[in-house]
Amino acid sequence: MRRTLTLLAAGLAGALVAALVVVAVPAEGAPNGGGPGDPLLLSRVNQAGPMTVLKSNGGFRILAKNPKRPPLMIYTPDSMPPLDVSSTAKVENLNVDLLDGLDSTAFVRGTDLVAAYAGGSQSEFVTSPEVVRSVSLTAGTGTVVVTSTAVVETPNPGDGVTCSITTGTNIEPGYQQLWTSPGGTGEWGQLAGTRGFPVSLRGSFTANLVCAHVGSVSSSSGVTNAAMTAIFIPSP
Repeated sequence: MRRTLTLLAAGLAGALVAALVVVAVPAEGAPNGGGPGDPLLLSRVNQAGPMTVLKSNGGFRILAKNPKRPPLMIYTPDSMPPLDVSSTAKVENLNVDLLDGLDSTAFVRGTDLVAAYAGGSQSEFVTSPEVVRSVSLTAGTGTVVVTSTAVVETPNPGDGVTCSITTGTNIEPGYQQLWTSPGGTGEWGQLAGTRGFPVSLRGSFTANLVCAHVGSVSSSSGVTNAAMTAIFIPSP
């Protein structure tokens, strides 16, 4: 009888230990893993209050096999950056699509020419529209403001010169500068104008001062000392 009671007690003790082991190990598909001080459990939500620090001489690598899910997902409040790194070294193949919501074409590079001037001694006669001065610079996304000046001479009263700041080679009716001689022969006058050009892609920009004679068909007018200035103003 005593031996039987001893075996029964041993059997109950073993069953109790086995039950405790089963309770201590999370069941398959359980939502939560270990807590502070417990091992990191895969396929579980591990919860810990203090910071968890991982140290490895060999580093850590994530090999993603699901093409529909990113291998690393970090969720933080909007006011908190998702990463904090201590190195300023360049990370290869880490591409940034936008900076402050702007594409790279909106930024001016150190080698870009953002202001330009074209001028100097010059004298030529104009009849039909022709380019008398050009100015070029490198622009991004924003506005290029172009100003021009020119001295004109007309041979007959009522004759004159019309000019246009344009990216083409013809007079644009909406952007004309006009000077006509009030009377006399060989009178001198001054033309000046300003025009803004919106630009959206980084690249070379050229503006022309196109001038033509107005008045008598048989006469021509002279244009001298034409000058142009272009300034690129990036978008805010």
